[in-house]
Amino acid sequence: MSDRFYATLSLSMRAKKLLYGFDTVKEGVQNGSVRLLLTASDLSQKTIKEAVYLAGKYRLPHLPLPNTMEEIAGMIGKKTGVIGIADQGFADKLMLIHNETEEPNI
Repeated sequence: MSDRFYATLSLSMRAKKLLYGFDTVKEGVQNGSVRLLLTASDLSQKTIKEAVYLAGKYRLPHLPLPNTMEEIAGMIGKKTGVIGIADQGFADKLMLIHNETEEPNI
């Protein structure tokens, strides 16, 4: 992921548009406030499965991050493996940056 992605993620935290922790994010998804779901690379398979199911059930985009929970803590100041973006503008920006930086399949 690019520095722009992490800067935008950090900005969404400072703007209080970021939910973290599985239970908090799940509640945000269920009440309709989460627009994008992000997961850390070192989450348990069970938690990843639950997050993917939740994203699918509520038709939310899900981005698995290449970062561990420790690395995410360095970016947003909280050690977490599940992040919900609760703002459509930030969600759109993160998706756009992610899609721009994806390696093309050859």
